[in-house]
Amino acid sequence: MSEHSEHGQHGEHGRTATERSGHGERGLHDNSAAENAVRIPPVPYDDWDHEVFSVINPNRKLPQANVLGIFQRHPALARAFLTFNMHLNTTALPVRVRELAVLRVAWRRGSKYEWASHVLIGRKAGVTEAEIDEVRTGADTLLNRAVDELDADSGLSDATYAALAADLDEHQLMDLVFTIGAYTMLTMALNTFGVELDPAISEENFSFPKREWYSHKREG
Repeated sequence: MSEHSEHGQHGEHGRTATERSGHGERGLHDNSAAENAVRIPPVPYDDWDHEVFSVINPNRKLPQANVLGIFQRHPALARAFLTFNMHLNTTALPVRVRELAVLRVAWRRGSKYEWASHVLIGRKAGVTEAEIDEVRTGADTLLNRAVDELDADSGLSDATYAALAADLDEHQLMDLVFTIGAYTMLTMALNTFGVELDPAISEENFSFPKREWYSHKREG
C-alpha cells in the first residue's frame, strides 16, 4: 500500500473506529481474551483422516497442528471452511496486506493461537517487526482502521473505503473484507473451544487479561 493510503483520512469526524465505539487501545486490552479451558480437544494426530485436508493440500500429509485437529472433529465443516479459506489465501490481495489484517483481527479478538501463527506467516511474507508492533499498539494505519471499523461497526466509513480503493481493485476489496470476516469467525471458534497454542510456537508477546465472559463460572 502507498504511504498516502496508509496514512489516509480518519473515518467519521476524524476519529478511528475504536474511538467512535468508545474504546481506545487500552479499552481493547482490558476486554481481550486469554486462553480458555479446552472444551473440544483436537483429534490425536495418529487418528487423523488426512483426506479431510485434501482441499488445501492434496499431495501430502499436513503437519500436526491443534487447529487442524479440531477440524478433524467435523469433516464436513472442515472441507467447506478450508475450501473458502484456500480461496482467501490464493487471491490477488497482497500477502502482506492480508497478514497485517489477520494480525489485527487476532489482536483485537484476543486469539493467541491466530496471533502467534500469523506472526510467523507474516514475517515470511515480509511484514516487519515495526509493522507487527503497529498492529499490537493499535497505531493509526489504514489496515488497523479497516479491521477496527469492521469489527466495531460491521462496515467501513466512506473515508476508509476510499483510502483502500486507492490501492485495491474491486476483487481485492471484496477479498479483504471477506478475509477479515473469515478470520474473525475463526477467532470465535479458537476462543470458544479453547484451542491451545502448538508447543513449538512462541506466544509472540501476546498477553491479555481474560474477557468478561471467560471470568464467570459456567454451569451445566
